[in-house]
Amino acid sequence: MNKVLAAVEGEPTMEHISSSYNPPILIFPNLEIRINEQTVYHNGIPVPLTNHEFFTLLYLASHPSWVLSQSMIYEEVWKAPPEHCGAAVTNVISQIRRKIGDGYIETVVGSGYKFVG
Repeated sequence: MNKVLAAVEGEPTMEHISSSYNPPILIFPNLEIRINEQTVYHNGIPVPLTNHEFFTLLYLASHPSWVLSQSMIYEEVWKAPPEHCGAAVTNVISQIRRKIGDGYIETVVGSGYKFVG
């Protein structure tokens, strides 16, 4: 045990590690999603998004190339049972596309949406 204690002596503590931690950022061509700040930049310009828009984009971008159904997105972002998702996800995806462009979220007919950024 003394050898272990001697080996870790002088190692940074959790306080040192957490204070030097950089906020996570997802970076794609011309798109930056700053998770801790809950901000999105498109071509270096901040894009105002609602909470649902931000967290929908984050959920899709965190799973690139995965096809996520409306129900999956609704459950994750709205934290509610999917039987009430209706047009909510479709409307939010439409608003995200309007704000950041069409090249990031692809509609997979009959299945859902896929982030292709």
